Amino acid sequence: MDKYKNMKCLIADDFSTARRIIKNSLQELGFICLEAENGEQALEIIEETTINLLIADVHMPDKSGLELLEDIRADDILKDIPVILTMIEPLDQIITEGEELGMTDYLVKPFDVFMLSKVLDKVIETELGESL
Repeated sequence: MDKYKNMKCLIADDFSTARRIIKNSLQELGFICLEAENGEQALEIIEETTINLLIADVHMPDKSGLELLEDIRADDILKDIPVILTMIEPLDQIITEGEELGMTDYLVKPFDVFMLSKVLDKVIETELGESL
């Protein structure tokens, strides 16, 4: 699939296995992937590299996905990056907090390439500014 060819995604998750699974799915869809082990590392990468999408785990050491989302939305340069949060349980409190902070969407782990693709179709815009 070339739908997302040359789009760049940062995957922030403290578990390398989770990052690898997400990365494999994204690469199947055409993404170029970067990885971060925590929210602090992710923010450094985002500030240095232009990305089209961030997928971040809610629970990470040093800076959680929610804290990372808050930092991104507070930055005039970074605020428009689509952010998908991942979580093991779809807890209403976490989803509500994510929505209040401006998350674009969320995924519950484990998810497959088809579920990921469905969410991406909602959140990624084409160069024409239209949702795919």
